[in-house]
Amino acid sequence: MMKKIILLNVIIFCILSCHNRSVDSLDNQKYTEAKNNFNRKLVDHFPKAVTSYPFQTINSKNISKSDVCFMLYEYEKDLKTIDSVVRSLEKKSLAKYSSNDSCLLIVNRFETLKTYENRENVIISDSTKINQDCFKNLYPIPSFIEYEFANGKNGIYLENNFDIYVLEAKNGNWFKEFKMMPNPQMPKNWKNGYSKGIAVSRERKTLIYWSVIW
Repeated sequence: MMKKIILLNVIIFCILSCHNRSVDSLDNQKYTEAKNNFNRKLVDHFPKAVTSYPFQTINSKNISKSDVCFMLYEYEKDLKTIDSVVRSLEKKSLAKYSSNDSCLLIVNRFETLKTYENRENVIISDSTKINQDCFKNLYPIPSFIEYEFANGKNGIYLENNFDIYVLEAKNGNWFKEFKMMPNPQMPKNWKNGYSKGIAVSRERKTLIYWSVIW
């Protein structure tokens, strides 16, 4: 089993005096190297460089758990930057969802903090949640289980003040290096696929870039 890789040396939560301090070249080099481990098609919407602390990257290649992703969490971003990102997203996104929506098509929705942290097998506790009528016109989004303030109340581990923009999503196996078995947690038409986008919260001053493959 390929173990999940978290770049601990890039996970940075500074004390208050570090907030918005420019990111040093070594940390940006590590960020760039991690991003370049993925197909350019998957990460072309990520920033070329990380500009301020605190931030966190998630780099997972756990094919056996349908958990392949690259994610960048940027905290304490200035509102001018956030508004600029939102303006761009409004023009080019396929879909926009709210973390407060009652129906969301979530990749690996049965993963819990316990199974995720301990790399345990996932139990599908309610199979009726796999195929729901409301999923018909939805694109898959990730579970943001690594979010700093994560809780499991809404299934995606985000607070209710996030807008979630999907930039691209396709079903099927598109990447030879990450060819996976059909994901039992996903509906029939999305047993395999990929999704990428950005989640935004002005209230939390947070940007989350994602690319996920399952």
